[in-house]
Amino acid sequence: MSEIVVNGRIKIKTFQAEFCKKYPYLVPTLRMEDGSGINHELTIASARSQAKGSYSPSGEAELSVNGNLTVGGFEKRFKEAFGIDCEILYRLSGKHYKTKDDYDALSLSAANKKLEDRGAEKIEI
Repeated sequence: MSEIVVNGRIKIKTFQAEFCKKYPYLVPTLRMEDGSGINHELTIASARSQAKGSYSPSGEAELSVNGNLTVGGFEKRFKEAFGIDCEILYRLSGKHYKTKDDYDALSLSAANKKLEDRGAEKIEI
């Protein structure tokens, strides 16, 4: 199973596009601590600097993502690696929803398939 490798040098929109190609019914969104969105043109490191005032990796230098990783596990590992919140969303009937308890315990691949079966909309970046 191929992986997505994420590091601080990647632009947020590039990361999201790669993620959505692999899991078209899920989209990772980065948020400031106050819950506001982050400019998608920034790199992850720049977003971290904007949110925290400086950037130094808080854990791993890069994060490998594969389909066996749970949705909740991905969100937690992203926060540990980059020190910034990442929430996985899906779109249904034109609205975005957080995965929360319904999907966080499922693997990325299983959540993506369940959302496809449920009639969720594909997300393209």
